[in-house]
Amino acid sequence: MTVTTIILSHYKEREDNLNLMVNKLLQGTVTPGKILIFIDNPDIVFEDERVIIVRSNRPFLPVVRFALGTISGSDFCFFLDDDLSVGPKTLENFVINEIRLPESILGLEGSTLSNTAEPYTKDIPVKRGLHDSPVPVDVVIRTYFVPTQLLTAGLLLQEMYPDLPRKSLDDVFLCLGNKYLNGNSNYVISATGESDLIELPDGGVGQSHSGDHYINRNLVCRELMNIYE
Repeated sequence: MTVTTIILSHYKEREDNLNLMVNKLLQGTVTPGKILIFIDNPDIVFEDERVIIVRSNRPFLPVVRFALGTISGSDFCFFLDDDLSVGPKTLENFVINEIRLPESILGLEGSTLSNTAEPYTKDIPVKRGLHDSPVPVDVVIRTYFVPTQLLTAGLLLQEMYPDLPRKSLDDVFLCLGNKYLNGNSNYVISATGESDLIELPDGGVGQSHSGDHYINRNLVCRELMNIYE
């Protein structure tokens, strides 16, 4: 079983997080075979011979990460936001649960959508922490442990509905693509102590600060729910 960790680095304010993230990943009980960092901000200065660095002068934000995963050559991809780091057993915890729950997208936080006009913002959130068993959710957020073969589901769902918004919605399309197109489940798994994540400075920036972020998430979720449910 091989795992590639993929990190997006867009915000200069989070540049100082990268070295710690790489160190923690390589100190775990299970370590990624490859770490790939995609940097789409020319102001970010980061070099590390332990990782693969891909640079672009064009800002892609999240849309590129799952596409990169499809060519990783690994069995699984672990996607990590650049305001988070892992504990000693975070990756081990994901691997153990993926063996138990094959064909699933796993995360440590997530959302069960509500059957309302605003299904995303009026969701039932599943927070990070201790759970008696994996919790089925519609959408996983912030971190994603994904069998590589499932990554095309979100890209396909986007192409099927080209009129829907796309900006910062790659995670929604991925999770709902796995649910609606593949007929698979997504889960939030337990994380405590050494398997939990470490919150890092976010620099007060991020897509969730955008005014249309939640408007578009509600719109896309509602439209896809109308079609498939």
